[in-house]
Amino acid sequence: MRSFTGALLLLATTFIWGTAFLAQKFGADHLGPVSFTVLRNVLGGLFVLAVASLRAASRRSRPSGTPEPDGRSTRRSVVAGVFCGVPLFFAMTAQQVGVTYTTPGICAFLTTNYVLFVPILASLAAWSPPRAHVCLGAALALAGTYLICLTGGGAAQEGFAGIGKGELWSLACALLFAVQMMAVDRFAQSSDLLVMSMSQLFTCALVGAPFMFLLPSEAAKLSLDALRAAAMPLIYCGVFSSGIAYTLQNVAQSRTSASIAAIVLSTESVFGALSGWLVLGDVLSAGQLCGCALVFAAVAATQLLAGRTR
Repeated sequence: MRSFTGALLLLATTFIWGTAFLAQKFGADHLGPVSFTVLRNVLGGLFVLAVASLRAASRRSRPSGTPEPDGRSTRRSVVAGVFCGVPLFFAMTAQQVGVTYTTPGICAFLTTNYVLFVPILASLAAWSPPRAHVCLGAALALAGTYLICLTGGGAAQEGFAGIGKGELWSLACALLFAVQMMAVDRFAQSSDLLVMSMSQLFTCALVGAPFMFLLPSEAAKLSLDALRAAAMPLIYCGVFSSGIAYTLQNVAQSRTSASIAAIVLSTESVFGALSGWLVLGDVLSAGQLCGCALVFAAVAATQLLAGRTR
């Protein structure tokens, strides 16, 4: 029953993350990528802060025999959030740039490659060759990425070897998210996850704040009118995608296996493509659809085979 509940929570998480690509697309019409990333994480951090405050109030209302949280653990969690928040800023900003120049569906499917980049980076860090199932997944994902990027009708313009800026930034985003996930994996076991998430989101906002005002391309789009126009996308991405979804993910992954969790989380690419098709009328070519299927198959096969190996 716990596993089923965890799967449902993960599905809710992927729905929020998948449809957030659509909100990011709308937000890109009014704000620069750095500004949008900073402001959404301010909102997300404030939401998690409110949840943490409610939890603290609940702890204070318990009987006097209830142990108080360790202050050192809280400090460790804040520091852990800082180390995770720095790569998160660059990953989110790269994703925001990517979705500006391509469709939500393509950006979502290319972002899913982070599930493959994690074991590849882990192998490189350990100075050991990747396992056979990782190599298989990487080959499938590479073929899928090729079809997604190079078989659309004029989708890739001003790019490298036919790959557009949106696709390149989306792949960079996947790599950066893999780095961030490795940092989370390093610190999560010894941290208060709620405090760590709050610190991570606020760190992400603080790192990007100077760029938001110093970069001419960002400052030129930052105005009260732009903020009003981007209010709903910011609220959805900040409160729901950054705040609620990250919290749901932590709870859900404690109730289900890592392999199943990774497969369910990868379905955010499906929700991203569906939302773009339903709302924006985005249409993928036959080759791009085959590429999306290959990327999804690569993620699923890698996680299933990894689980069997363990």
